[in-house]
Amino acid sequence: MLSLASMRYRDVFADDGGPIERVLTGDCAVLGHKQKQANAFLRPELSAGKPSHAIYGQADGTGSAESPSIACHMAISEALERWAFLATHRSKEGDRYGFNVDRSSNGMAAFPGLFRAQAARRARMEALERYALISWWDGRFAAELVASPFPGVDVVRIQHNAGRGEVVILVQKSRAGVAYGHAAGATLTSATFKAAVELARADFVITSHRAKGAIVQAANYLERRALHFSTDAGHDQFLTKLYSRPSRPAPSWRPVFDGEIAGPWSRWTTVWRCAVAMPTNDFLEPEADFFFW
Repeated sequence: MLSLASMRYRDVFADDGGPIERVLTGDCAVLGHKQKQANAFLRPELSAGKPSHAIYGQADGTGSAESPSIACHMAISEALERWAFLATHRSKEGDRYGFNVDRSSNGMAAFPGLFRAQAARRARMEALERYALISWWDGRFAAELVASPFPGVDVVRIQHNAGRGEVVILVQKSRAGVAYGHAAGATLTSATFKAAVELARADFVITSHRAKGAIVQAANYLERRALHFSTDAGHDQFLTKLYSRPSRPAPSWRPVFDGEIAGPWSRWTTVWRCAVAMPTNDFLEPEADFFFW
């Protein structure tokens, strides 16, 4: 995809009147391959209302790539997407963008491209990932183990009914616990390599948390779930679901909104949402051990 980030993000920082307060960069490893990771932070007044995090950190956007500049651009895009979500999901305009059907940020994507369709394609893939994952855990889709390109990593393919695109979950055991990464892509290969980045982040977070013992506690139910499924008991739940047949009717892929969320962030990027009606809202219930965080 053709990105115009180097041009459109030239004045995105607060010193130039933009929304990004700072970007921090460092090294990371994705299944043995060195990459750069960037964390972007919005100006505090723009991130008001976001969930607190004790384990996953306070960054508003994160990006990983071999190129430091691409990692920074990815992190900034994700932070701008977060800004758009926080500004609209509880506003008077929220229903227009499908937040009355799904009040999470599912199906949102930001991309500083030449054409809006670039952001739209990314939003559809993000919506597909969440639709397939939630439907599978709710007992509506089957899943299967497929060949993995990574030693010691299992690849689970979800058999969805939403047309083009593949959705996978990567699973890896370590001494710190079990880490997962999931993603959607145009092909099985692209979905798998996108999920590998999420897997690496999850493994790093879980390893760091376990090293701290009980000093740091989960700040919300999403972090609690991430820790739960990293344990033997949580992984057993995952395996039980994996080897179970669907027990409920398959849902229908039904977008309730598929369009741009315009706002002050549009000066720098296109934010698009593909909001799909989910088969259940249990993934938003704090007490549920739902495979979603």
